[in-house]
Amino acid sequence: MEGHPATDNLCAVFRRFSLVVLVLAIASACAGARHEPATPVAAAAGPALAAPASPTITLSIVGTNDLHGGIVAREGRGGLALFGGYVANLRAARARDGGAVLLLDGGDMFQGTLESNLAEGATVVAAYNALGYAAAAIGNHEFDFGPVGPAATPQSPADDPRGALKARAAEARFPFLAANIIDTTTNRPVAWPNVMPTTTVASGACASGSSVWSPSAR
Repeated sequence: MEGHPATDNLCAVFRRFSLVVLVLAIASACAGARHEPATPVAAAAGPALAAPASPTITLSIVGTNDLHGGIVAREGRGGLALFGGYVANLRAARARDGGAVLLLDGGDMFQGTLESNLAEGATVVAAYNALGYAAAAIGNHEFDFGPVGPAATPQSPADDPRGALKARAAEARFPFLAANIIDTTTNRPVAWPNVMPTTTVASGACASGSSVWSPSAR
């Protein structure tokens, strides 16, 4: 199912804005991480001594969005294997300097290539599990597959129209985030497996955890 270009552009902008909000929340949470208590200094005549500076911590935030099933390289470019090498090198650098890496996705992960569409996005979730994503927002194209199976729309009352999406969320080792997907029968956020409005991520330098919030692009 193809999205309308104007709608998709608006969704992409909305997700990028959400990622900015998310980054600011994380930066705020990390600002107080690993502060050493100041050493008491005896009172003395003359100018007051400044407290020791807190150590600098580097938190590298890597954001992806609109993968659209692009797991393998095309014409020698892109693909998650190449991206995985970059992330591994970045994590090694942060491990050396005592920092951390936070890997996030802004949505529209699944629909778009044969290797993803045939498995209704399961190959993307498996790849993201291997890469160690911390969280991913639900994009509008995550709804494209409908029920589990080849039909894109329910064929019987037993078919769950969100079945494929729920199955992918249940397979993920990272939460699917959606603050504005509302169950119309309860008027509350959906209670799907591994789908939540927010999550807290503890990553290395930010031992106290960072709050991550992201609305879906739906």
